Amino acid sequence: MKKLIFILSILILLGGCSGNRGNRKGSQVSVKDLAKSEVKKRYPIESGIVRSKSEAAGIESTIVTYFDKWGEWEATETTIPIKIMGQDMTSRRLEIIKGDDHWSIDLKEKTGTHFTRKRAISSMGVDVENVTDEVLGKMNMEKLGEEEHLGYKCQKFRIKSDKGTEMEYLMFGNVMMKMKGEAMGMKTTLEVTSIEETVPPKEVFEIPEDVTITEE
Repeated sequence: MKKLIFILSILILLGGCSGNRGNRKGSQVSVKDLAKSEVKKRYPIESGIVRSKSEAAGIESTIVTYFDKWGEWEATETTIPIKIMGQDMTSRRLEIIKGDDHWSIDLKEKTGTHFTRKRAISSMGVDVENVTDEVLGKMNMEKLGEEEHLGYKCQKFRIKSDKGTEMEYLMFGNVMMKMKGEAMGMKTTLEVTSIEETVPPKEVFEIPEDVTITEE
């Protein structure tokens, strides 16, 4: 059960990585030190819907991300279908971001939390489009050249750590299009399967009426 909880945490993190919640406390890489670009556009597209799939330790999840205002508004729904001994343990989470306001919602339990925090320009904590060699060195990150995905020209990166983590990322601007590698001994992947360049419905950025929100 502990292993399952760990896997679920990784998958949920993949789905909600755009919020960069892990930088709230104890982050090893300071967003302020590496990325002083809060006013820049987060996404190279003004509005859209991004559909992705991810996998960790054989457990798959589906992710749908809606964004507007160049990524200033974002709503990400992550679904992890799991059944154990006939029991449905499917996880459905919704992460909503509007500027510096964040809502993390459990759609199954109908509960959520709200907190305010300055967000990073990308899930990697830096402006990938304008990353410097100095920042690459601090993050143990290297460029691996360009690659196309879904018709978009992307930049490939590799990150290594002394804790055995080695990940490759394919980025379209600050949008993560692909990810694969191993973290803490567990293989993980993520891949964007489609991008619709359209304005999402406004209601996707609103808190569901049947959800109880508490403040952090």
